[in-house]
Amino acid sequence: MSSFEGQMAEYPTISIDRFDRENLKARAYFLSHCHKDHMKGLRAPTLKRRLECSLKVYLYCSPVTKELLLTSPKYKFWEKRIISIEIETPTQISLVDEASGEKEEIVVTLLPAGHCPGSVMFLFQGNNGTVLYTGDFRLAKGEAARMELLHSGGRVKDIQSVYLDTTFCDPRFYQIPSRGECLSGILELVRSWITRSPYHVVWLNCKAAYGYEYLFTNLSEELGVQIHVDKLDMFRNMPDILHHLTTDRSTQIHACRHPKIKDFLSYICPVNAYPNVIPLGTTKDKVIEIGGG
Repeated sequence: MSSFEGQMAEYPTISIDRFDRENLKARAYFLSHCHKDHMKGLRAPTLKRRLECSLKVYLYCSPVTKELLLTSPKYKFWEKRIISIEIETPTQISLVDEASGEKEEIVVTLLPAGHCPGSVMFLFQGNNGTVLYTGDFRLAKGEAARMELLHSGGRVKDIQSVYLDTTFCDPRFYQIPSRGECLSGILELVRSWITRSPYHVVWLNCKAAYGYEYLFTNLSEELGVQIHVDKLDMFRNMPDILHHLTTDRSTQIHACRHPKIKDFLSYICPVNAYPNVIPLGTTKDKVIEIGGG
């Protein structure tokens, strides 16, 4: 859960991943990815009124994040105020105070964050120094070293400040399995279950709307089974993902969202009258529950 308040000391006139309180005065907004804890206030009436009274305030994000955001009617009022920036493309932005006319120039570069579709880190450069905002990210060993824009010639670029996602900055998480290792374990578990009979069902209990696409596509490719989701519109412009998803409840792998196991069971039982479902790590309940994050 993000605890970042939105403003950086070096560039206080912009707001990142927070759109309420003091952030309503920002000259520009930045969204790293479409997870709700990074979107506080983004559809609030107060921010909508701010946009109606302003001609120069925009939201900057990656092209994929823009597509995902605008699939929801709740954010349609942003449609003419979103500017997408291509990954690893330094882009100059003018931060204008509409009352005084004062202008500040910054250069922002979006770097891939590997967290969910469209997720990025922001590298800001301007008169107050070079600052990196990571947002939520997942980088395998060696990936940061390959980002040319974090380097200056043959050495690492001088970065004044880093605003770092510290979710797993804890001794308990010193060794984090790679994405490939996680996939391999889940794949083995799911395959061993659904091959028992057509009535053996898996429920992927996904806590967020986005971020599981790597799992969905790989399970579907390996097992030849489409993943059931509640709706497809959020992926309508992503054919590589859409191909692996379905709204047909009769499939054996589900990622439909339900708060409790009993809600999921009542949802699929009309289709599979006697589903065989088990939870991960126990033999007592009856659903394979695989969380993500």
